[in-house]
Amino acid sequence: MVAKDFNGNIKTYRRLPNVWEDDKGLHLNFRKSNYNNYGFYDVVRPAYDSITQRLGSIEFDSSKKIFTYPIIDIDLESNNDIDELKSSKRREVNEKAGVLLKDTDWYVIRKAERGVDIPAEVIEERSSIVSKADSLIVEINELTTVESVLRYSFSYNPEEENPIE
Repeated sequence: MVAKDFNGNIKTYRRLPNVWEDDKGLHLNFRKSNYNNYGFYDVVRPAYDSITQRLGSIEFDSSKKIFTYPIIDIDLESNNDIDELKSSKRREVNEKAGVLLKDTDWYVIRKAERGVDIPAEVIEERSSIVSKADSLIVEINELTTVESVLRYSFSYNPEEENPIE
């Protein structure tokens, strides 16, 4: 991607035009030319942390001869309610547990309605899911900053664990 500044109005282009016309005339095969001579420069999107930062408006960096975006830190504490975020994370944990328990719910219903025993491996699997959900809820409740809640992720599969950084 490239961009050009038109008197303070920066326009981006996915790719250079093949033909360009300016006050110096019509330029054919423009993509093959030294487009920097005409005020076109590459756009560089900086790496940033999308949880704690955002990109500002595109601007020209004259020292590097590129168009780029300034990185702006987000004031997480004033823009988010930590209790609301924790509640949302707890809801996610419980919804995922519900999905995992759903496959074996019929055993529980069968036991309640007809007194048919639930196989031990099913009881163990369900107990493991509920226990994991309970421990995740405790972890969420112990988080103390908005950033830590936003970064918190969980998995019911031990191989997919993604601890808080």
